[in-house]
Amino acid sequence: MAEKQRQKSASTSANAAPLVTGSLYAGCAIWAYDGWANNFFPAGTPKDARLEAYARRLSAVEINATFYAMPAVPVVKKWAEATPESFRFSPKFPKTITHTAQLVNVGAQTTAFIGTMRVLGARLGPLMLQLPPAFAPAKLPLLQRYLDELPDDLEIAVEVRHPDWFTEENGRKLDAALAATNASRVVFDVRPAHNSKAPEAISAQEKKPDVPLIPDAAQPFVIVRYISSPVLAENEAYFAEWIPRLIKWLGEGKRVYFYAHCPLEELSPTIARIVHQRVAEATHLPPLPWEEVDKPDSSRAEQLPLF
Repeated sequence: MAEKQRQKSASTSANAAPLVTGSLYAGCAIWAYDGWANNFFPAGTPKDARLEAYARRLSAVEINATFYAMPAVPVVKKWAEATPESFRFSPKFPKTITHTAQLVNVGAQTTAFIGTMRVLGARLGPLMLQLPPAFAPAKLPLLQRYLDELPDDLEIAVEVRHPDWFTEENGRKLDAALAATNASRVVFDVRPAHNSKAPEAISAQEKKPDVPLIPDAAQPFVIVRYISSPVLAENEAYFAEWIPRLIKWLGEGKRVYFYAHCPLEELSPTIARIVHQRVAEATHLPPLPWEEVDKPDSSRAEQLPLF
């Protein structure tokens, strides 16, 4: 009953909602998870067709794989060919750049990485520069020099994890450095997982830093990494915060990339879909391609006998 009332209320609001000028991309951290076989992916989907099936449902994906290894150019070309031009990839900088060398003497590696990612063409979204927990505010000048040397046409989103970045003074200095290079700060929301009592949340609690949410979107683009509770109902209080915030950013014309990370990976696509559905219900955003895929086959319906 409550869900029906929410849908009715959302439908009424959508009829009167102003047009938003921004874009909302929704997805997950990966596209080839084995646990999605025969549920998120249609039964019988071969492994080499999973990206295409993913892109027929969601509109963006992080490329977590690039953090661990540089893909070959032909592989990246296949990624582009498997997805529509409206799809977006958000690759992570390799850990050899961010964690091993910590941005020192990595010019050649950076050039190679960026050149490879450019093969994605129009499908290339913001690149994510995830810094290690040991990368403290004292290294801010190093970060700014690195960002200064990146090509101006790229969108870069920086994720910091050292707890000292989250003080008011250091946060202000970071924001100024990012603004000077047209980079954005990844909006990292770990609260749903860290506040969950579910056993399935323990892995995320151990791996994801327990840092405060900084919900700022200073650039025309913003990446949200939402670390969800594995219990769907526990996410409702956070959805109640996030839906109006996303609508506000979209109303400001921002390109928003919402990536759902669930400790129970089977639920990540569902969480991304729920968030997109609720924003679309309250605005005039087009639905995810998933909604079209799930529609009944009208041609088959027309062939059904009337009696």
